[in-house]
Amino acid sequence: MQWIEYARQRLAVRRRRTNVWGALLDRQDILVAALALQKNGAARVMVFERQQAPEGLVDVSKRDDWLVQTLRGLGSHLPAPLRTMALALDDERCRQGLLAHGGQLDAQQLQAEVQLEAAAAWGVAPEEVGFDFHAEANAVRWAACLREDLQQWRGHARSAGWQLPVVEPSEQAAQRAALHLRGDSRGHWADSPQDWQFSPVPERALADVDWPQLQAGALWSPLVACGAALGVLL
Repeated sequence: MQWIEYARQRLAVRRRRTNVWGALLDRQDILVAALALQKNGAARVMVFERQQAPEGLVDVSKRDDWLVQTLRGLGSHLPAPLRTMALALDDERCRQGLLAHGGQLDAQQLQAEVQLEAAAAWGVAPEEVGFDFHAEANAVRWAACLREDLQQWRGHARSAGWQLPVVEPSEQAAQRAALHLRGDSRGHWADSPQDWQFSPVPERALADVDWPQLQAGALWSPLVACGAALGVLL
């Protein structure tokens, strides 16, 4: 999954969806949130739940079977057009980096440099990574997963009747949710994610949030799941 393909898929999803699911996939469970756009442009949490794998389920193939069955159950009551899920992954499954450049590279050269950087971070051949990147003034922020894992997750989603158009780092998803979450400050955020609403524009700046404290707390994982869906809706 290269960045151009990723961007086109993401744009297409935004054009046609007003209801999207987001998920944080962990080793033993999956945290999911469904967000819906309101008439005022805000997004509201409609569903929030954690599905935990049976205790002792360590075999990879059996965990995969559990994941497919879980996704199938979540979507069983939904019409096919509404079964769209964005997935956020931790650093073990989706690595990130910052590549400095002097602004002299064209888009094709920049893409090649990012692919090499991402492959080196994973310790694999360039064709074995799927990646996305965002160019800034003198640097590029990139994120990459193993292509084999991307294909596997898409296969699981497809087997369960879902579309999986977006895969991103959990940190990126959590930041998006925290910046758009309605409430004057963290102390005024709703206690339950089920009551969260997100503004179409940021409510605060990155510097206004204590990220280490937030990441160490109980709100981080819910923010990740909601942020994944929010990235498709907004």
